[in-house]
Amino acid sequence: MADSLRLRKRADLLSVAGAAVAGLATGAWLADAIQPVFLPMLIAGLLAHAVGMTTRHRLDRKSGALPAVWQWLYAMCWIAIAAGPVLAAWLWLGGGRS
Repeated sequence: MADSLRLRKRADLLSVAGAAVAGLATGAWLADAIQPVFLPMLIAGLLAHAVGMTTRHRLDRKSGALPAVWQWLYAMCWIAIAAGPVLAAWLWLGGGRS
């Protein structure tokens, strides 16, 4: 059972990493064309990721206790998602200017 779950997680990671790289490449290619929709796309992507990962985490917990590293990664992901708006607000308010 643990091996099956480990394989699912690896497949999830590969899938997400591939989608992220493809999205990054597409964004770089279309940077000027998609600038007006950047923020709505970012918000929609973060919300979709948050809902998907929350659901996946809940389903995994039903199968039993999760390894500590997965719990740690889940927490780090939420911290990273929360850091985005904090950083954006700091930059918008003039943070880092001399």
